[in-house]
This record gives sequence, structure tokens and C-alpha cells, in this order.
Amino acid sequence: MFKYAVSLVADNSKEKVAAKLEFFKRTLGCSESELSIAISKMPRILGISDENLTCKIEFLVNEVGMEPQYILERPVLLGYSLEKTYFTLANMVDAFILKFIDCHQDSVPGLAAYYAKACAGDVPPEVQLLS
Repeated sequence: MFKYAVSLVADNSKEKVAAKLEFFKRTLGCSESELSIAISKMPRILGISDENLTCKIEFLVNEVGMEPQYILERPVLLGYSLEKTYFTLANMVDAFILKFIDCHQDSVPGLAAYYAKACAGDVPPEVQLLS
């Protein structure tokens, strides 16, 4: 990792690296120390274009509902491909909902609401797992 970070910094001007750091501070609302930790975990994020990062951050925040701090603590999320990873996962979730939630709405009233709550981490006490 360190070798990769050194290579990225060496191949770019100080101005370009400073601009990238400012980009992260502005888009994720983070401090320099938080950003340093994120870069130490995933130095490759310095080499990703601003446009690509903007798309990923907007998707993760607006569509997935992640907080910028969560992304900052897990910078590997910015290394994944939107098309190959995130959109594929979104399609899988949609397929799951169609196959297992939507088609059972009549026989299990409130199933979609329970599923949404469970996805948010709030499992109602009246929902019991069958064993």
C-alpha cells in the first residue's frame, strides 16, 4: 500500500495532490486527519478521477443512504466499479424483492414494511424467526 501511495504522489504534482485532498474534504466533509487515515487504508483513491469519485459518492449517499463518514471510514467502497459492483447488487436486491417480497404481499400483510425496517436494522419484536 505504501509503495502505491508513494508512486501516486511521485507521479503527480503537489498542486494535483492538494486539489485531490481538497476535493475529498469538500465532498465528504472531512478533516485532514480523517482523510489521512482513509488514504492510508486505500491510497489508490488518490488516483481515481474526480468525476468517477463524484458519481460513486453521490450514488452511495443518495441511492444507498450511506453517510459520508461511513464512506470515509471504508475507502475501499470508492474503489469498486459502479457498473460491475453497485448496480449489480442493486439489481440483485430488486430481483429479491420481486421474487420474495412482492409476490407474498397478499398472504403476509405488511411484509414489505417489515423488510424495509429489517434493512434499516430495526426488526420489530412481533416478527419471529421460524425454527
